[in-house]
Parts: sequence; structure tokens; C-alpha cells
Amino acid sequence: STQYALIAILAVISYFLVYILANYGMRWLGTYDWRFDSASISPMYALMPAIGFFLVFYALLYWKERFTEKRTVIAVVFIMFLLGSLFVFWLDLWSFYQAGVNKEFSFIKSIFRQANRQAPELKYDVCWFGCKAHGGMACLAKVQFSSGMTACTHYQINFWSEFFRSAFFIFWLSGLFAGISFFAYDKLSALIAEKK
Repeated sequence: STQYALIAILAVISYFLVYILANYGMRWLGTYDWRFDSASISPMYALMPAIGFFLVFYALLYWKERFTEKRTVIAVVFIMFLLGSLFVFWLDLWSFYQAGVNKEFSFIKSIFRQANRQAPELKYDVCWFGCKAHGGMACLAKVQFSSGMTACTHYQINFWSEFFRSAFFIFWLSGLFAGISFFAYDKLSALIAEKK
């Protein structure tokens, strides 16, 4: 039917735009290289634009039909999705790195306990702005033991660096285009219905 053909066209346009932006237009952000001719092509990255598009597009369509909402309310829901998904990614980063950092911090504390010394303050944070870590995770403060071994006492994870390199960014970007496509679809399907 016309409805599904229109959605398919919007999905293909969205995929193409995400592909071009992520692989060519935004390379300066440090995005992962998933071009089809690249040695680092990953099926996860290649599938993410389709998954993101259909999940967000049909979620908005369902919301509109289920709650018979106006475009303004759906636009607010869509913006909340975009902002909420950034928070979810922050939570994912925090919990992912927390496990590894806690293990290392436990090791540092045990070394200080064995030497009958008080362990230094151990810090770990995910920063959004004004980060000292420019790419992924960085050690901002170290302690050196008498054995010559050094250990990090303050880790910082750069949220934006991790975000732009992740498959979640591709999902988020395709979700953005899905929302734009949804509002375009709403207008186009209304115009098609008028002409019939």
C-alpha cells in the first residue's frame, strides 16, 4: 500500500543520511568507521540505522494512534526521548566503567592496607563538559608505590568521546531522523489522503 511505500522511502533516505553523516560528515567527532568498503565494517553499526529508525518511527506512530495525541505533544515526547536516551547512555557508561574501576580501586586499597598506610582519595567520574580526558577514559591522578608500580587514583571518562564512537550514537542519530520522518510522513499522508 501507499502508506508502507512512503515509510520505506523515508527509511531508506534516513539510512543514507545517517551513513553519510556518521562516516563522512562527522569524522572530526571521532565516529567509528563503518563504511561498507572499510576493513572495520561492523554488522552492529550497519544494522543500527534501520533498528533505530523503525523502533522510533513506529513508537511515535503507536503513541499517536493509542493516545490520539496532537503533533505538539508528540514533538515533546520525541524531544524527551532524545534527551532521555542521552541520560540512559550516561548511565550505561557509568555502570560499565564502574565495575572495572572498582576492581582496580580495591587492588590499590589492598596495597595500602598491606603497607599500613591510608589509601588516597579514589575518584571516578563521567564528564559532560570541560573534560580533561579528551578521548575515552583517562587517568588524571596517579600514585607511585615503593616497588616502582604506579596506579591511577582518579579516572575520568569523556561522555561525548564515548558517545560519538558508539553504536548507540548511530541508533540515536537514526532515531532523530525517524522523528523528522514521522512528522514528514504525517504531512505527506494527509496530502495523499486529500488527493484521493
